[in-house]
Amino acid sequence: MLLDHALQRKAYEAVAAALPLALDGTKVKVTPGISYVKSPVKAHDYAAGVMGAFGSVVEHLGRIRGLPAQTMHLDRRRCGLLLNSLQLHFQNGYSTIMDTWGVNPDNGTYRAKDGRHVTMIGIHPHLRDRLLVYLDCANSAKAIQAAVEKKTAQELEDDAIRLNLPLGIVRTPAEWLAHPVGALIAKRPLIDFDGSGNEKKRLLGPAKHRPLEGVRVVELTHMVAGPNCARLLAEQGADVIKVQPPMGDWVLPIWMEGSWGKKNILLDIKGRRGKARFQELLATADVIVDGQRPGVLAKLGLDDAGLRALNPNLVHASLSCFPLGTPWGERPGFEQIAQAVSGTMHVHSEGMAAPTVVPALINDYLTGYMTAIGAVAALAEREQRGGFYHVAASLARCSTLSPSLAEKLDAELYEPVRMHDLVTHAIDQPSPAGIFTRIAPAVEFSHTPSHAHRHPTLMNSMPDTTGWDDVPTAAPEVPHYPSKLARDGAIHGLVECFGIEDRSDGGGIMSLASKSLFEYVMAHRNA
Repeated sequence: MLLDHALQRKAYEAVAAALPLALDGTKVKVTPGISYVKSPVKAHDYAAGVMGAFGSVVEHLGRIRGLPAQTMHLDRRRCGLLLNSLQLHFQNGYSTIMDTWGVNPDNGTYRAKDGRHVTMIGIHPHLRDRLLVYLDCANSAKAIQAAVEKKTAQELEDDAIRLNLPLGIVRTPAEWLAHPVGALIAKRPLIDFDGSGNEKKRLLGPAKHRPLEGVRVVELTHMVAGPNCARLLAEQGADVIKVQPPMGDWVLPIWMEGSWGKKNILLDIKGRRGKARFQELLATADVIVDGQRPGVLAKLGLDDAGLRALNPNLVHASLSCFPLGTPWGERPGFEQIAQAVSGTMHVHSEGMAAPTVVPALINDYLTGYMTAIGAVAALAEREQRGGFYHVAASLARCSTLSPSLAEKLDAELYEPVRMHDLVTHAIDQPSPAGIFTRIAPAVEFSHTPSHAHRHPTLMNSMPDTTGWDDVPTAAPEVPHYPSKLARDGAIHGLVECFGIEDRSDGGGIMSLASKSLFEYVMAHRNA
């Protein structure tokens, strides 16, 4: 059982402690599995604990809505694979990673004047350009290293805070806990949970087939954590409408992998018509998944007070790099920044020549899970008490727990990701654009199978007048099946590896993607 494993139990209980309801871990079984994440940080166990907690809270809501009690099964190996599911996502047998957005030198870790290291992320053009203007150099590893060496790590981070740049010092766990911001974050629960009021204008009522059937979700997110939070809700039956601005930052492979189960529309929510349509959706929704920088919705009059006036039974589920209400709450950041400042990168890299990230997107994916857990818990509380709720999770709080979930590197054996993993853990799902292959959902429920009814689509695949679906009257058929493409050898270019990167410099594209891209990364690793 899950609670028999110390690290899995610790992660599960840390999540449960943040909620106003009790979770029953005795219903969760985790099958042991070999790790591919070569790290003292036990990413597979962290994932199993958090994903098990997601299963528990979904099962809890299902019982409140009249569904039978369920047991839940997870596989430790699969839980870890899902931390890199972006790299194990295929369309007609080919990886959906089709560009080189992650291999540029502006995504990486560099040594500062004082010998310490900083991590920076310039994944979007506007971030890349602002970083390079600040550093006053070309976008090459050699030029960036020369520029970074002109200042101490603290000077670089202070400048980044002043200029709102995604850059942070690689700290030890002790340094992070001694830092004023780190100390504040460590005292926060993994999920901030706040409820107010007792109005019951919108409740879900009994469910016939799935725990989240009839749950209406508006998604306003980008990158990895936010889209995957909403995807998790869709996989349990929620009706998700993702709102994307007509122009903005987006990365195709990240979009594709996070698009499962959703209706995708474009709306200019800053314009008069778009804002009115956005408010119409919010007024009839149950949840808004908000991945915007803190303050963005407030500028539109949609802070918690504005949202509650619009919909007194809304669940506002937000996520950010640093927790709201802390001095760094409005700082931009990514997976790698959170790993750097919190001590996770340091723990992973002890004994290495230079610091590098844990080779799995632990913060992105698990923060998405934590936000989804908070949203489902809020729906369960709302069903019984009514009211408005704000739940929040952050990459940095997620990462702050990681150093405490560590063992010696040689405490277990490791096996690289191989085609056998896709044969064992992947599913195929047909679509008009061909067959999509991905890693199956983590939680296998005994009565209500996890699945995404809608295959991935691009933004604007539906008109902005798209509304909510009627609740299905019949039990939905599961649209996926164990991957035939993997069994038939029709997945192309998979490279056996141990995770995101083999570069050891803190940046770079994921080497799981494809042979050609892997060779590109290797050829340019020292450029």
